[in-house]
Amino acid sequence: MFIKKLFKGIKKLFKKIRKILLIILAIGLPLFIYFGFIAKDPVFDAKYDVEIGRQTVMAISQDTLENPLLSPEDYPEAYEYLRDMVSELTASSEVEYADLFKYDSVQIIHRDDVLNAFCSPGGYIYVYTGIIHYLDHPDDLAGVLGHEIAHAEKRHSAVRLQKEYGRERILDFLLVGGVGLPGYLGASILKDMLTRSYSRDQEAEADMMSVYYLKDTEYACNGTAAFFQKLLDEGMEDEMPEYLSDHPSSQSRVTEINKKVAELECDTETGDTSEWLAFKALLPERVIEEESSDEVAAESESMAGESEEELEE
Repeated sequence: MFIKKLFKGIKKLFKKIRKILLIILAIGLPLFIYFGFIAKDPVFDAKYDVEIGRQTVMAISQDTLENPLLSPEDYPEAYEYLRDMVSELTASSEVEYADLFKYDSVQIIHRDDVLNAFCSPGGYIYVYTGIIHYLDHPDDLAGVLGHEIAHAEKRHSAVRLQKEYGRERILDFLLVGGVGLPGYLGASILKDMLTRSYSRDQEAEADMMSVYYLKDTEYACNGTAAFFQKLLDEGMEDEMPEYLSDHPSSQSRVTEINKKVAELECDTETGDTSEWLAFKALLPERVIEEESSDEVAAESESMAGESEEELEE
């Protein structure tokens, strides 16, 4: 009799558990599909981008071998030049988070072998000395920075975080209301996300937005295209056809940027380079040997739009 009641009780318990699981599945599966595969906007507020960015800053600052930062105290004039450039770009009416994101915290990484710049969630900008030395005009660097600012403004990294980790953790994010999000993911995960390339739609959007950011400044509004054009002129563009690449080719990006420039009818004249050359001279003397074109092209993959995998929008 006792065993019969026990089995009956266990049976009722399993029925209740099954109902609970079905409810969780009914709620969780649509969220899983929507946030993991459909949603193009982050589910957390933009203020949490700043918190995520702070965690990333910590991870970068701790890796002094990979990311040797130039101190603003040691290079005050160089930082002043760079901050003035960023300030002019973020003064654009198209920049939504100028008062929230930390664009004025721009930092210089002393790596002459890297042709890159990036902007973490929350507007923390990093510029490698390699790309500063490589570019011929201040307009070119303004274009690169405009492109990176656009990634932050459009919250592309937040979208990537959501797509990459939301499939397993989106319910947890909702339960904690975003408060524990940065610590939950961990600085190492955030840093890894930043080193992975954006989707082709995100790259194209950043290219276009950079034109808007530059059009009301002293810089040529097609400055973003100058980096890609120089790669092309020096024969350092990967020969892989666009349809076999994860992202549009440099030639395609130059063409599309110039189309937008023509549409907006904005200025493309480059200015005087005397202050630009003086800015370069403020940086540590370049000591690396000239690399081959293939090596330089490899270092510029993230800016040229090549990646290991494409994240579908």
